[in-house]
Amino acid sequence: MSERLEPILPQVPVEGIAIHIGRAGLCMGDIAEARLLEDGRVGIFAVVKRPVLGFIPARRPTYLGHVGPVAAQILAPALMEGLMLRLRVVVLTPEHLATSGPPEIHVSVWADPHKLAPFLKLDEVWLPPDPGPPGPDPDEAPPAEFSTA
Repeated sequence: MSERLEPILPQVPVEGIAIHIGRAGLCMGDIAEARLLEDGRVGIFAVVKRPVLGFIPARRPTYLGHVGPVAAQILAPALMEGLMLRLRVVVLTPEHLATSGPPEIHVSVWADPHKLAPFLKLDEVWLPPDPGPPGPDPDEAPPAEFSTA
């Protein structure tokens, strides 16, 4: 029986990028892997070009960076249980193209939502505060009175 995979996190930024994207040979659509790190974060790994002795070509799994705290809160319990996750690189901005900011790597996370549901605790996920009731509509405000005296 195959699992029904759906996008759980369609675009997650990778923080603390540890590679040079332009030299790594990483492409959009490449397979990535999530692993729990010793410090409790969720690390992202992918197969990239890492030459042996500086000139012998080789491709090996390498740490790319880690996901943020909200994504880690969703992924960590699933990784501890050994659920199947499918990660793909969806956005790459290498150093030579990132003129207005730092280089970027984004991954998408796919999983079976029915198997992941027990790990999601929506009361612990941070949500922005409610802005409150809207103010008065300027179109419904009474007309301003001008005195000509």
